[in-house]
Amino acid sequence: MAGYLTRLGLDERPPATLGTLFEIHRRHAERIPYENLHTMLGSPPAIDAEATLARVAAGGNAGYCFHHNGVMTVVLRALGYDVVPAWGHNWDTDAERRDVHVGHLAMYVRGLPTHDNPGGLWWPDVGFGDGLRDPLPLLAGEHRQSPFTYRLELRDGGWTFHHDAKGSFGAVDLFDEELTAEQETAAHRRLTAPVGGAYARKLVVQRRLPDAAETLRGCQFTRTGSRAAKVELTAYDDWRDGLLSLGVALRGVDDDALRGLFDRSLAAHREWMAATR
Repeated sequence: MAGYLTRLGLDERPPATLGTLFEIHRRHAERIPYENLHTMLGSPPAIDAEATLARVAAGGNAGYCFHHNGVMTVVLRALGYDVVPAWGHNWDTDAERRDVHVGHLAMYVRGLPTHDNPGGLWWPDVGFGDGLRDPLPLLAGEHRQSPFTYRLELRDGGWTFHHDAKGSFGAVDLFDEELTAEQETAAHRRLTAPVGGAYARKLVVQRRLPDAAETLRGCQFTRTGSRAAKVELTAYDDWRDGLLSLGVALRGVDDDALRGLFDRSLAAHREWMAATR
């Protein structure tokens, strides 16, 4: 864990306070990008949380929500937080909502009451890419985190998160339950399957900044929030620099394989641009 804290810029083991929870969350969201690079290169990383923690501590990439929130769970528990596991699934339509399946790993933290949140329940989540900047209190209502406004609904046994209309997805139903190892493995295989896997369709890299969210999707970079921007990265060097600027580690990545991914991404981008004209 020491290497992870060092990567976040924390030199000492911090106390298990609400302030520490916010600080770790913010630094992780900004410095360790959500990405599916290795899945797109044909070698999705395993979802073992300890292995992911070691990889991240050494300066490597994490992956998607199962990796990020798996690391967060391990770290917070090691620091002394009372972490309760949860899971969820994304949806945009009523039909998608009824098709309940494991698509997100989550957790919440107990025992940190404040004047505004006397119940002391908090939801940290660094696995949404352009989602939370800070942990949210598990309280129904609207929650503003620039440049987004979120909405939480509480349900028996869980809660529902509604992203801002400017966000990259619509909503997530979350369930106050622990996944079995078999459920996690099955979900990971389905999500990263070369054919049909939701996380194997297009390169996505995202990071959350204090007042913005940055996304590289295929060959298009988008910044939502302060200094909003939308830029097509159609030259390999620019695209590669874009990956690096978002915090993606390319050490050990075969350049020919990376160029092949760029070529596929560019072809798909041009096809999409032609179809939308």
